[in-house]
Amino acid sequence: MDPSRISQVKHLYEVEGLTMRQIAKELRMCRKTVSRIITGKKRPKKAPQPRVLAPYLRLIEEWYARRPSLKATQVYEHLRNYGYTGKYTAVSTYTRAFRKRRGSYHELEFLPGAVAQVDWMEANLPFGKVYGFVFILAWSRYLFVRFYPRSSMEFFLDGHINAYNEIEGEARENWYDNLKSVVVRRRPELVLNPDPPSKIMKNLVGPGKQG
Repeated sequence: MDPSRISQVKHLYEVEGLTMRQIAKELRMCRKTVSRIITGKKRPKKAPQPRVLAPYLRLIEEWYARRPSLKATQVYEHLRNYGYTGKYTAVSTYTRAFRKRRGSYHELEFLPGAVAQVDWMEANLPFGKVYGFVFILAWSRYLFVRFYPRSSMEFFLDGHINAYNEIEGEARENWYDNLKSVVVRRRPELVLNPDPPSKIMKNLVGPGKQG
């Protein structure tokens, strides 16, 4: 703002004793602007839009659903493992709302080889959108990611095969939360996707997130 306008506002308020309303009317200024000049308060900065975080928002939500005590620094390190190249400040700003909702929770504990967590992630690249099949061993946090042109069932199953080849085995249970590739609905009763053989899915599906 023009320094002369700031001086005018302060003169009218401090010297001539006008109210903020009167100053705003005389100078044809917004009353909030007049108030900020007089009180010295700066305009609050708008939270940056998480564009660079867009492909990772679902993952962040799932992480906080499982571990509400996660710190922004921990989320940032996890995202870097997924290929995130943005700044920490964007992660800290976006996760602030999740960290404010902390309450009582039960910390999950896993045994080696007991559980793998599976999900899809999306990424917008210069040549178009791709879908990442994400497979994480819950105990060691070993991460396997493979990208596909679509998130359809054939790529979903191919992702499992490649993940199992990578770790040279499989977990006792895979947890999918509410992935449409696996779960049609969870309430009032669990209904699995009928596309793959039911026997395979019964061996793969885990308890997931309730609610």
